[in-house]
Amino acid sequence: MNAMLILIGETKLGATIEILLLLIVAAVIGYLTAWLYYKSIYTDRIKIIDSEKKELHKELVSLENENRKLLENLRVKDAEIQSLKLIHKEALRKLEIVISNSNNSGELIPEQDEYLIKIAERKRLLDYQSFGTATEAEKDDLKMISGIGPFIEERLNALDIFTFRQISKFSDRDIDRINDALAYFSGRIERDEWVAQASELVHNKDIRTDLFKRISERKSNIYYNRIGTAKEEERDDLTVISGIGGWIMEKLNVLEIYTFRQISNFTKEDIDIVTEAIEFFSGRIERDEWILQAKELVRIAGNKSELLKRIRDRHGRIYYDRLGFAQKYEANNLTLIKGLGLWVEERLNLLGIYTFDQVSKLTHEDIETITEVLELIPGYIEKDDWVGQAAELSRKQPAVV
Repeated sequence: MNAMLILIGETKLGATIEILLLLIVAAVIGYLTAWLYYKSIYTDRIKIIDSEKKELHKELVSLENENRKLLENLRVKDAEIQSLKLIHKEALRKLEIVISNSNNSGELIPEQDEYLIKIAERKRLLDYQSFGTATEAEKDDLKMISGIGPFIEERLNALDIFTFRQISKFSDRDIDRINDALAYFSGRIERDEWVAQASELVHNKDIRTDLFKRISERKSNIYYNRIGTAKEEERDDLTVISGIGGWIMEKLNVLEIYTFRQISNFTKEDIDIVTEAIEFFSGRIERDEWILQAKELVRIAGNKSELLKRIRDRHGRIYYDRLGFAQKYEANNLTLIKGLGLWVEERLNLLGIYTFDQVSKLTHEDIETITEVLELIPGYIEKDDWVGQAAELSRKQPAVV
């Protein structure tokens, strides 16, 4: 019995040891399996990280190279900006000289003197037997004709055209030849009706008296309650309005229209009545923007020089290195551009913009700047495609010889 118990006990012990050994072996196998499993996972992860590290290093090298290129480009652009600033500064200096010379009507700059000599050489193109000759001693004030200013008068004088009588006799052929002789001036003679105005100005005293009497009799047609009344002592210099010459001002004064304020109050009906009363050319008041100019002059109390000075002072904002330079004596008739009247042309000229070629080079940035500087309505320039029109007119310009 005891032996049996001993045998049973030894059997249980052996089984227990065997179980323990099996558990230990299983644990070791599980550990090794787990270790091998996780090792493979982390090995793959390490490979991925190493690969990503290499890619990031390549990207870093690429970015460093790109950064060096950008820094180099930045240095180049900075050098270009400095160069453009110098060009712009020189452009402004030249423009100041142009403006100064343009304002100094008593002297001719060498280039202008040379240009007038070239114009004088074209006198051979003209048929003086058609419209007559005159000497400087017989000279009329051609600025009385609307559309003729000081520098235009100077050009005509270079062609020995000094009097109203000569202009009044211009034929279509004479006009074509004079346009060719003046080169940069085509279209102004017909547009501003020089011949008709000059014809009135050469009338003898009796005929002019009769004309003024007819105009005076038409005062009853004027709606003074609408445009306002004024006395002669309140008279403004209406020739400040582009499109009104001395002769037109005289006729307006006969109607007792003396001030900017009266003109600024014109309605369409008033325009028609005044046009008929002074025997003027239909559509000219609207085309030359008398009302717009008059309103502006009323706003600034008639001090047009102050407005023009304000515009002139802003010329530093214009990129002349892009548009190019032109002198006043090289001016084109910019009013040939649809939508660009005398009032706008005068303001463009203040900025040193005189030619079709300059207008044709306007970029979107230039248009925005000029619109603001000239105090135009946004979109005014684009509406009539000034740039496209100017490019076409520039191509049609005759060569200067």
